[in-house]
Amino acid sequence: MESLKPLNVELKKYLKQSSVQIIEHLALLLKGENLDYFDGKNKKDIKSLYFEYEYDYLDIMVWAVDEKGEIITHTVTLTSQKKEKSAGNSNWNSFLPEKIWMTASGFQYHHEEDDDFHDLWDEYNDEKYELFENWFFDCWKKASAQTESRADAYFSIHDTYFRTDLNTFKTISDDDIATRYTSG
Repeated sequence: MESLKPLNVELKKYLKQSSVQIIEHLALLLKGENLDYFDGKNKKDIKSLYFEYEYDYLDIMVWAVDEKGEIITHTVTLTSQKKEKSAGNSNWNSFLPEKIWMTASGFQYHHEEDDDFHDLWDEYNDEKYELFENWFFDCWKKASAQTESRADAYFSIHDTYFRTDLNTFKTISDDDIATRYTSG
């Protein structure tokens, strides 16, 4: 059975190429720009930003909340995720490159019944998510330094109870975040 390690090598290269654009977008978000505000809301109402990524495609969505913890913007997808060129499918618009997705999906399809598949698959995904999350954290640090901004912000996989506080890079629960709004 072939290895999935080359896919994460390819992902690492892709993340490096995407860094400048993501840092620029994060810097704008830190300034309250590039968000689609609900009527009557604006950047002065932002208490914190939430970033969630989709498990399969690594698409990153962002929205802002106010001091009460209420959502004040529509969900927005980070800009670099609209791929201009893809390997064969002009409709591909996810952050994860199509070639990586197709190769991993093919591997899964052909080897899912093999004895050691799940160990290899878990190892591949664990490394993929670690690369992706560390890359995002690095981009966040650079955008924060560029803007000299320190906003409350949280990062997590989609629909989870635990998030990473982007100021401390420590895990925090939704309940602990909620107390920040009620005790402030």
